[in-house]
Amino acid sequence: MSTPRVQPQWQAIARLTAPLDEAIAALHWHPDTVFQRRFARYATAIILHRCGELGRDFWSWSTQEWAELLRPQQLRERFRGQVGMQARPYLLVHAYLLTGFTAFDLVGPFARQTLAQRIFGSVSVDQAVEPVRAVLNGWGYRAANLESMICTLLLLNRSPMLAELTSPALDRLRADAAIERHFHGRHLHGVHRALATLGHTGPPPAPRYGDGPVPITGTAPGWAQAVERWHATATVQPSTRDTHRVVLAKIGRWLAADHPDITGPADWTRQTCSAWIAAVDRMRVGDHIQSESWRESRIEQLGKPLSAKTKRTYIRIVRTFFRDIQDWDWIPRRFDPARALETPRSIRALQGPDPRVIADDLWAKLLWAGLNLDPGDLPAGPGAHPVDMVRAVTLTWLFAGQRSDEIARLRVGCIR
Repeated sequence: MSTPRVQPQWQAIARLTAPLDEAIAALHWHPDTVFQRRFARYATAIILHRCGELGRDFWSWSTQEWAELLRPQQLRERFRGQVGMQARPYLLVHAYLLTGFTAFDLVGPFARQTLAQRIFGSVSVDQAVEPVRAVLNGWGYRAANLESMICTLLLLNRSPMLAELTSPALDRLRADAAIERHFHGRHLHGVHRALATLGHTGPPPAPRYGDGPVPITGTAPGWAQAVERWHATATVQPSTRDTHRVVLAKIGRWLAADHPDITGPADWTRQTCSAWIAAVDRMRVGDHIQSESWRESRIEQLGKPLSAKTKRTYIRIVRTFFRDIQDWDWIPRRFDPARALETPRSIRALQGPDPRVIADDLWAKLLWAGLNLDPGDLPAGPGAHPVDMVRAVTLTWLFAGQRSDEIARLRVGCIR
């Protein structure tokens, strides 16, 4: 893969270069093109450069030192833009194979399935993913990150064998930060159930929906008590309650920092609502966050302005909170949440459509289905829409480039 290193200076660091070369040679997914071999050499050069900076070999690097090297922003800034990013897959390989690095939650996003295929081989990874996918599909379970979840479990367990994902192993992995921070506990319960159905492990523990992962800190006691009481009383989905709890706790820390005289919901006025909306509009990622591990896992986003969608969500959550506790007579009605906590037009205007790119083959199927729509494709019976109307709407959607709300506003007779 690499040119012979016969110069004395290379021989002097053979103890470092030989394991790096052997790790690449051991991959099931070899760098089989000129460009891939170049990227692998970039990775070797970056590690050797970092060894020189730290004055230590890579075996003695701490988890944090590896994580700092592997973060995309660090690689872009330190190693000529895309050079570091092109080498990043092979840096991950070296960290995993040579030092046992698995703190994936600290390095930012990357293709976990690709890393697993490089380490274990595509066939082994497919043999692990497909049985679990088949069981979950049979239950009607759909998970966008299913492959990533399974591959993360395989990597953390350091084996491509589903049979080795036993109950003790899953209990240990469930508490791993690489699972908790990246997937937030999603999908693991379903994967565990599928593994139990396949006979590899016992049934998963029942999911628990408590008062949140950690106690609320940094707020006035009265505010924290009100938030916990709402969390225990509200009838929305558990995941929604947990999300609201996190944002409401952030509001409590904002109050403690900027309005310490406001110690509970009953102290809020219209002026407080206006101050909160103004604070949200100027808030940045990482402000009033309790978890230091959350900061470490999203270090590249810290300090950036909140998106319009996030701002709108923060305002909606506090609006829901005050609407509920007023309706439940926990506090006196001092303002109308719907008006005092309305999302400003300036924020709403920034949240435009977020279209997704549709793959060419999928778009071709949609076009074919729309152009060949038959009465038998549509539901029959009372209340069914006329076939001509459905065809007109379908063709308009396919060829007019308009959203559903725009199509709904079209005048009668405008389609030819």
